[in-house]
Amino acid sequence: MVCRVRLIGAALSIGWIFAVSAGSLAFGQESAPEKPSPKEKKGSSAPVLLLDDVISTTLERHPALNAEKQERVSADADVLSSEGAFDPSLKGEALSYVTGGYSGNYGSAYVEQPLKFYGSKVMGGYRVGDGTFPIYDNWYETNSGGEVGVGLEVPLLRDGPIDRRRANIGKAESGLQIADSLIEQRKIELARAAALTYWDWTASRNRIKVYRRLLQVAQERDKQIAERVARGDLPDFDRVDNQRAVLQRQAQLLTAERGVKSAEFALSLFYRNAASEPQSVERFQALDRIPVPLFAPVHTTNDPVAEAADSRPEFKNIKAQSNQNKIELELARNQVLPRLDLRVFSYNDYGTGNPDLEEPEVKAGLRIEIPLATRTQQGRIDYFESRERKLQFTETFLRERIRADVQDALNALDIARSRVEVASAEVKASEELAQGELKRFNFGDSNLIFVNLREQNAADAQVREIDALQDYQKAFVTFEAILARIQKRQGDTK
Repeated sequence: MVCRVRLIGAALSIGWIFAVSAGSLAFGQESAPEKPSPKEKKGSSAPVLLLDDVISTTLERHPALNAEKQERVSADADVLSSEGAFDPSLKGEALSYVTGGYSGNYGSAYVEQPLKFYGSKVMGGYRVGDGTFPIYDNWYETNSGGEVGVGLEVPLLRDGPIDRRRANIGKAESGLQIADSLIEQRKIELARAAALTYWDWTASRNRIKVYRRLLQVAQERDKQIAERVARGDLPDFDRVDNQRAVLQRQAQLLTAERGVKSAEFALSLFYRNAASEPQSVERFQALDRIPVPLFAPVHTTNDPVAEAADSRPEFKNIKAQSNQNKIELELARNQVLPRLDLRVFSYNDYGTGNPDLEEPEVKAGLRIEIPLATRTQQGRIDYFESRERKLQFTETFLRERIRADVQDALNALDIARSRVEVASAEVKASEELAQGELKRFNFGDSNLIFVNLREQNAADAQVREIDALQDYQKAFVTFEAILARIQKRQGDTK
C-alpha cells in the first residue's frame, strides 16, 4: 500500500513537472514566455528587418543593377555619337604653282553642315585666287576681294527619306529603350531574388525558435527527472530516454542554426550599406510569424495576363528591337533607289579683276547615279525582313509563356493557401494531442515516450506551418514578379 502511494505521488509529481515544462513549449494559449538567452536579450531591442528594407537597399545599391545601369550610360553615349554625324565641319584647300609659266596662288575654306531634314546639307565659304592660271584651271581665278559662296544639296531619292546618319540616331534612341528595359528586368530579378531570400531567412529564424523551445522543455524536464532518480522515485531508464530526446532535439537545433547562418549569408548579398557592401543581418530580429499576403490576386487569367503584357520589360525590349530592325529595313529599301540629288549654289565675287566675275552667279542642277545591280541592298532587305518575322514569333511565344506562368502562379497561390489552412489545423490538433497526452500521463495512463513523441509531432507541425507560410509568400512573390510589380511595391509586412 505504501509503495502504491509512493508510485502515485511520484507520477503526480512528474506530471506536474511535465505540466510546468510543457508550458514553455507554447502548445497552449496561456503558455509561459520563453526565457531568452543572453544573446537574445541583447538583441531584443534590435529592429525588425522588413521586406521593404531589403528590396529598397537592393534596388538602390546592388552591384548587378549598377552594372546594368552602365548599359544606359553606353546607350546615351551612342546617341551622342550618332548625333555627332550632324556636326559641322570646316574644310580648306591651298594651291600654288611653284614652277612652270604660271604664278597662281589659291586658297579656300568653307563650312559644311548636314541637316536632318531630308538628308540635305548646306555649305558656305570663301575662296580667293590671284596670279595667273592655265585656262583649264580658270575656276581658281577670283577677283581681288575673293569669292563668297553658299550652296544647298538635297537628295531626292536615295538618302532622302532616310540615310545612314538618321538611321543611326533612330537606332541609338531605341537603344535607350532597350537599356531601360534591361534595367527594369534586372530590377524584377533582383527584387524577386531578394524577397525569396528574405522569406527563407524569416522562416529559418522562426524554425529555430520552435526547436529552441522544444530543447528547453527537454532540458528542464531532465533536471527534474534527475532529482527524482536521485531520490529513488523514478528508474534511471526514464532519464536515459529523456536524455535521448535532448540529444535528438540538440541535433535538430544545430541543423536549424546552420540554416539560419546560410540564410543570413544569402540575405546579406541583398541588404547593403551606402558603399554597396553586404551587411550582416544577424543583429536584426525577424517577424515573429510569417504573415499571409495582405491581398489575394483575382482568380481570372485575362486581367493578370493583360497587365503582364503591358508592364513586362521584355515586351518593351522586343518593341525597341523591332523599331531598330524597321529602321534598317527602311534604309535597305531606300538604298535600292537611284541617287538623284538637287544641287543649288550661289557665288559672289568682290574687288577688282575679271569683269565677268562681278555679277552674282546662281547654279542649279541634278546629279544622278543608277546602280546596275542591287544584290547587297536586296540581301539586307531579306535579312531584316526575316529578323522582323523572328521578333514577331518571339513576342507571340512570350505572350503564351506569360499566360502559362500566370496560370501556374495562380494555381501555386491556391495550393499554398490551402497548405497554410491544413498546416494551421494540424498545429492545433497536434497541440491538443500533446496536451491530452500530458493529462493522460498525469493520470498514469501514458508514459514518457508518448509524451515526447506528441511534443515532437507538435513541433514538427509548427515547422510545417512555417514552411507553408514561407511557400505562400514565395508564391506571391513569384506572382508579383510575373506581373512586373515586385520591384514597384515596398513589401506587405508592415
